[in-house]
Amino acid sequence: MIPGIIVDKSNGSVTTSAGSATLYIDGREADFREIQSLRPKDISRVEYFDMPTGKYAKDASAINFIIKQVNNGGYTQIDALQGVGYLNGDYNIVSKYILGTKSLNLWAGYSLNNPKSASNKYESFNFEDDKVNRSTFYSHAGNKDSKEYIQASISNRGNKYIWMLRGGLAWSDIHNNIDNGKIIYSPDNIENILNLNNNDKSFRPSIYYYGRHAISKAKSLEYVIDGYYSVNNHKRLYNESGFPYNSLVKENYYYTKVNANYLMSLGHRNNLSFILYEFLRISDSNYLENLMYNQNLISTETILFADYSQRLGKFFCDVNPGLSVLSYRLKGIESINRITPRMQARMAYMINRKQQIQFSFALGNTYPNINTINIVEQQLDPIIILKGNPKMKNSILLNPRLSYNLNLNKIVLQTGSSYFYQNHGITSEYYIDNVNLISTFRDDCIYHRPGIDASVTYKPTKKFNFNVSGQWNGTMIRGGIEHHTISSFKGQAIVNFYAGDFSFSAQVSSPNKELINYQIERKTYWRYQLSTMWANGNLAVELSTNNLFLMRNYITEKLITHDYSFDTTYGNSKFNQQATLKIVYSLDYGKKTSKSPKYERVESESAILK
Repeated sequence: MIPGIIVDKSNGSVTTSAGSATLYIDGREADFREIQSLRPKDISRVEYFDMPTGKYAKDASAINFIIKQVNNGGYTQIDALQGVGYLNGDYNIVSKYILGTKSLNLWAGYSLNNPKSASNKYESFNFEDDKVNRSTFYSHAGNKDSKEYIQASISNRGNKYIWMLRGGLAWSDIHNNIDNGKIIYSPDNIENILNLNNNDKSFRPSIYYYGRHAISKAKSLEYVIDGYYSVNNHKRLYNESGFPYNSLVKENYYYTKVNANYLMSLGHRNNLSFILYEFLRISDSNYLENLMYNQNLISTETILFADYSQRLGKFFCDVNPGLSVLSYRLKGIESINRITPRMQARMAYMINRKQQIQFSFALGNTYPNINTINIVEQQLDPIIILKGNPKMKNSILLNPRLSYNLNLNKIVLQTGSSYFYQNHGITSEYYIDNVNLISTFRDDCIYHRPGIDASVTYKPTKKFNFNVSGQWNGTMIRGGIEHHTISSFKGQAIVNFYAGDFSFSAQVSSPNKELINYQIERKTYWRYQLSTMWANGNLAVELSTNNLFLMRNYITEKLITHDYSFDTTYGNSKFNQQATLKIVYSLDYGKKTSKSPKYERVESESAILK
């Protein structure tokens, strides 16, 4: 209930007015699922950094959960979530045993969901000699997504050091199936039957090492070595009234990240840190259908930061200069190298004990997604051919923000204004080539987004609180693509109530309008969630309902370019009324032991052009 922080349980995201919040457990970066599995009695305290410094300096904001430490004991915990409204389940087991300073952990889990979807899509192709319209309709399409994982770790905690070694295996299998859809071409009113089967499979062994050493009271060194090997298989079977357009790609993908943080406290309330990131990505892809092509991609990226922070009375400042060096090479073309400066600066002034003004400025960069820097081309359907573009430039990002905070104990207010600028934004490009529409990528888009936001929390008692937030954004797109301007507002309200072993929560979010990939105008729908939890001892039960009594929620998307345009209405079981029941039970043995978070990696990366 901190103003400006929005927790969305439905999709597992934590955002702030300044951007996405990075989550940590005992200073180690974690994900939303890990935080969800913690019990309040296992948490010593929670740290919130609205102006992060040191190793957190890269984050827009950071939240760190400090866990109570116990030297002996163990437990086994089982949790199961079952959904109603569509096929949806998530089942996990975690076991932990601590003996002295050493800790052994085991995690395993399985999840499955299969929401049904429906879509109406209207497309226009402006060929030189004629204009063709295409209408596509389907309903009750399957979107089956299953995941399994098993992880194990060993860790040791000394007076001046911590280390953890973790390894595991993960599997994912995603199916999207459209059976007997309908496609109509006009003006000739030719009607075809559509069958589409998309299948993405991944098998991923991974290894992770984390270490932290206290060199002295004022100096420490922290490092992470994180890597995985992923076998990715992509199969797309498109059939339109007996005419197939298929794609089959097998990929071996290697990912390694090394991070080192050297932290120093210089006294007089100032700190100096040096932060290094090194990324290595290798992809070897074999396109096995019509093209029979092998593509190899090697990408390395080095990012170096220095961070200095200083407090002088009511004034605080933090300066975080850096440099990013990227090099990538595709099979058959010369190596591409990019060197880009980075900078973050934060300042705060305490007007008095109740009021504060904050200013932040960020200069950053981003690179094209690895699956777009691709020299392969694929025929998607009778009209559209998809091509990659390996020669796109990196983007420069600018983001200043000014905010004001007011704390009156029971009432807390945060309001702010910001401006976001990006050049060389990556967008899709469409052009006509004979009887086909070519869909590729370009980098000459300039993106502007001014915005204002406000968030108010009211806490009349310890058992009741609520928050209301609102944000306005104006979005302007300029450059080589069609110029576009939209204005959007989104709001959210959250209410929490606590009574003994029970907690109750209600959340509502307004519809929102945004630009996807700087081109596609998307409109969403009203959402609300009601949940209640009972927790006593080692047993907890949570019941949540989403969009109760709402059955006609849709997302609409629209794109207009010179040669191609579309208008889509898309529905999914996830958008409509649904409920989940979650039960968590843990068995303690030995002395009480702090619970170990669940662990599940994010999806593995891939360089496959899809």
